[in-house]
Amino acid sequence: MSAGMSTIDYTLAKPTNNLVYLAPLFRSAVETALAEFNADKDEPEAIVYETYRSNNLQLLYYARGRQVRPPNAPVTNAKSNLYSWHGYGLAVDVIHAKLEWSASEDWFSRVAVVFRKFGCKWGGDWTSPDLPHFQWGKCKPSPSPIARELIQSRGIASVWEAVGAASPG
Repeated sequence: MSAGMSTIDYTLAKPTNNLVYLAPLFRSAVETALAEFNADKDEPEAIVYETYRSNNLQLLYYARGRQVRPPNAPVTNAKSNLYSWHGYGLAVDVIHAKLEWSASEDWFSRVAVVFRKFGCKWGGDWTSPDLPHFQWGKCKPSPSPIARELIQSRGIASVWEAVGAASPG
């Protein structure tokens, strides 16, 4: 274990799929997209694996492929949760209920078609694709210095408002 890894509280480094942590309009988009995608299936096929990501968990993900092997290549470039929309409640990872991350790229593409209808962007469109990743469509690919300043100085709701994901009214 590297020196930086020893400061991580592993009890706080578990993924959550609780939609309550998402910005209100983004949560509505995710719920609606999942309902539509899963509508004609006997049981849900697409599920949310992760919503909000704690900084402890983000540090673990950042270490994978760097200080922790396998994998041999980094799994994220976000060095803290302030550099990932997951840390703002503006991103989710959606996986197949049974195949999980092993679902085909075609399956993820079909999920993306539905999520796009509800204003979400897909990580599969990136130069380095992240097939399970969906985020609020008005967000840039990664949080800007302005977003990091807003969350630190005025809280998460100020970021939601800035990107049009807060509750209307």
